[in-house]
Amino acid sequence: MTDDYFESKHFLDKRTGEVHRKYFYKRKPCNRLVLTSNVAKQLAGYTLIEKDLRSCFAWLDEIGRRHDEQPTNPNEHFAHAKNRENYNIIKGLFVAILTFYGKCFTRCEGRRVKLERSKLAPEFYELHDECMSFRHNFAAHSGAEKLEVAKVVAAYPDPKKGKLIIRLYHELNQPDLYWPSAGEMGVRDLIEHVHSIVSEKIESLAYKVQNEEAPVAIMKALHGTAG
Repeated sequence: MTDDYFESKHFLDKRTGEVHRKYFYKRKPCNRLVLTSNVAKQLAGYTLIEKDLRSCFAWLDEIGRRHDEQPTNPNEHFAHAKNRENYNIIKGLFVAILTFYGKCFTRCEGRRVKLERSKLAPEFYELHDECMSFRHNFAAHSGAEKLEVAKVVAAYPDPKKGKLIIRLYHELNQPDLYWPSAGEMGVRDLIEHVHSIVSEKIESLAYKVQNEEAPVAIMKALHGTAG
């Protein structure tokens, strides 16, 4: 059981960067017991995933504030961004979203859990696959999908009097952003759906840890102290 008299405080060691947490009940210090069961470790893993998804929301919000060169025709899906200073930042935010979203669906060192495509609602499969393709072929690697292309070309006018004038150019194409047209599901819709799945999983695991595993672990700790 719990109530609203609990509070926590964070303390940062400015020399080492280590964060220490202390807990209080009715302003009096609490004991702190790290739970190490498999279920508790799963809960910790899903908590990290949920934090990644919340970071994606923050970056999506910033993209929404900056993304001001969108196609005006509903039949168009792409626009050539002229404000490169702004869209280079947007690209960085989009890559961060792809990286963190993809991390949720891949095995990570230090996490015991990952999300599975099969847990998504079927209407999100295509959008999920598109995001993972961007993640694999653009954000994390330069892959077979050719989402980024670079070519070196030689430009030259018709030779006159045997004189050949050449200028080398680098043709570089990278996407800045994968953004939905009006009425289409977008990345935010996908991440909101995934976040709801993770939140539900956290709630069910937390209930089990709170009501079944934590009391047993605390009683063992108290018994060990007493013995």
